[in-house]
Amino acid sequence: MLLDDLKKFDWINEPENVRFNDFGMVVKAKYRTDFWDCARYDFIKNDGHFFFCNAEGDFCCDVNWEFDEARQFDQCGIMLQADDNNWFKASIMYDSQTEPMLATSLTCSGFSDLATIPLNEGTHRVWYRIKRRKDCYIASYSLDGENYSQLRKFYLLNEPEKPKVGAYICSPQREDFEATLRGIEMS
Repeated sequence: MLLDDLKKFDWINEPENVRFNDFGMVVKAKYRTDFWDCARYDFIKNDGHFFFCNAEGDFCCDVNWEFDEARQFDQCGIMLQADDNNWFKASIMYDSQTEPMLATSLTCSGFSDLATIPLNEGTHRVWYRIKRRKDCYIASYSLDGENYSQLRKFYLLNEPEKPKVGAYICSPQREDFEATLRGIEMS
């Protein structure tokens, strides 16, 4: 990850603890942060950390996160945002202490859904990709950085001319979750 390339990115809810090492940008998520909307139960969380740039036209965004230890509901992945009520995220997530999942959530008009697939125990690095072709988005993931599998094809309500896309991290239930953003690239 080249530091000059990061200049085109900005934060929504900038984390307090960000540092750089030989592998990338290490980000510590603030306690009790998340991106989740459930208007029916008056539960709205839009305080996770989102490192984004504005995309134009057709694009491909690749994000690579690595972490030592994730616990229940810790998340680090990729996000696409039209506005506060319409967005998509994909990330690793643990529903229990030992069983990692790859979770996707599409939020439309304040209602988040959730879809998951199981991952092998011991997964500590995931590559994510979102491509836009016209008004259609395709989200994929890889465990080796070369072979990608499609997670989901979706559309956004209120399609913006320049959606925000990039990396996100949050920690709904603990204070010390951190992960290393090893790569982020727009093409």
